[in-house]
Amino acid sequence: MVERNEDNLEEVPTETLARLYIKQGFLDKGISVYRKLCLENPDNVELKKTLEDLEKGLGGETDKSLSGEGKKDEKILKVLENWLGAIQDKKERLKRRESVKKHVLVIHGPNLNMLGKREKGIYGTATLDEINSELAAEGEKLGLTVETFQSNHEGAIVEKIHEAVRNCQGVIINPAAYTHTSVAIRDALLILDVPIIEVHLSNIYRREPFRHKSMTSDVATAQIAGLGKLGYLLALQALSKLIK
Repeated sequence: MVERNEDNLEEVPTETLARLYIKQGFLDKGISVYRKLCLENPDNVELKKTLEDLEKGLGGETDKSLSGEGKKDEKILKVLENWLGAIQDKKERLKRRESVKKHVLVIHGPNLNMLGKREKGIYGTATLDEINSELAAEGEKLGLTVETFQSNHEGAIVEKIHEAVRNCQGVIINPAAYTHTSVAIRDALLILDVPIIEVHLSNIYRREPFRHKSMTSDVATAQIAGLGKLGYLLALQALSKLIK
């Protein structure tokens, strides 16, 4: 059905109208609608590419319909219909892909479940729940699904990293005390083929000498230390850009 403007009853150019014309065999009208759409939307790259593909597939013969004499061109029409279908399918796939949020895993190491209670002068007053809530909210703004995980057990952290192989596009990890001791966590991170950002609430390089060595820093894509809970949010923002 041809769409009409209620004021002047003229055709309103739409992709639906163009596809309808082409399916009915009116090639010149269909491509004419696409040309009008391109003129009205000069920045729409998809429309321009569709028009170019159609004209290329038609080989410049846009002055005939498939009624009467034009029936000999049924093969051309079939090619164009298939082309249009493929273009539409591609658009739908891209939309579905864009609608699926990227998955980021945030791992908190030992004793971080006690944030807000332990050494507030070093680690701040924010609780782990507050940090996780802010990460979830920021992830929503960035179009990311944020999963948070905390454990005081090295093996549990290693297993969580193993799980990330299947469904994560980025990892933020604060290994806490395991930063300086865990070869197992380091080796698990090496399995991942995604951006990894190591985060520390305090500046570990201004503290006791044994904290200056990180077993995971050379495995990570980047490290953020000394910015408190802001470090987690900055890491998430950076991951968003690295993933995209």
